Amino acid sequence: MRSPALAIGWEFRRRHRWGLIAVAGYLFVVATIRFLILGPGEPVLVDSVRFAAVVSVPLTTTFVYLLAVFSFGFTGDLAARHSMYPARMFTLPVTNAALVGWPMLYGTAAMAILWLAARLFAVWPSGIAIPLIWPALLAAALLAWTQALTWMPYGLPGIRLIVAVLGLAALDTVVLLAIHFKAGEPRMVAILAPQVPLAYLVARFAVARARRGEVPDWRGVFGRLASNAVRTRR
Repeated sequence: MRSPALAIGWEFRRRHRWGLIAVAGYLFVVATIRFLILGPGEPVLVDSVRFAAVVSVPLTTTFVYLLAVFSFGFTGDLAARHSMYPARMFTLPVTNAALVGWPMLYGTAAMAILWLAARLFAVWPSGIAIPLIWPALLAAALLAWTQALTWMPYGLPGIRLIVAVLGLAALDTVVLLAIHFKAGEPRMVAILAPQVPLAYLVARFAVARARRGEVPDWRGVFGRLASNAVRTRR
C-alpha cells in the first residue's frame, strides 16, 4: 500500500473488524426499532430503565470502545513511560503528520458518525431537546486529547494515567459548567471546535519525540530529592 491513509485504515480494520461490525450492528438495530417498529415521527414514552438498556449504556460502551481503538489502547501499556503509539508503525515511510493525522481523522469521523447515528436513529424520550452538533464535537475532542496525552512519552511510570484523567476531567468540567449556565449550541461549538486541532498539535509533538526515541527519565531526579529529604531529617 502506497497510501498512508489506506495503510493506517487497514491496520484498524484488520485488528478491530469484528468490534466495528458490532458497532454497526448496534446502530442498525436501534434504527430498525425506531423506523420499522415505532414508525418515524411517532412520540415515544421511554422509562429510564429501558432508555439506559437500549441507548445510554450501549452508547457509552461503544464510545469507550472507540476511544480505546483509535488511541491504540488495546496494544499499549498505559502505565509505561514510553509512548502508547505502536513502535512498529514508526518504521513506516510516512511523515509524523500522517502517523498522527490519519488515526485522529478516522477516530473523529467514527465519533461523529456514532453520535449522529444515535441522535437520528435511537429512541429518545419525547419532549426533550437533544442537541445535534456539540455532543459529536465533545466526543471527538475527548478522543483527540486521549490520543495526544497517551501518545506522549513520560518520565515516570503511571504519570500518563494521572495526566490523561486530569486533562479529560478538566474538559468535562468546562462542558458541564457551560451546560449549567445554559450555553447555547453556538457557544458550545465555539468552546469545543478548537480542541481537536490543539490536540493534534500536541499529538504530533508527542509522536515526533517518541519516533526519535526520546523518553524522559525523571526517576533519578525524584530519587535524589528523596535522598536529600532523608538527609535533611537527620
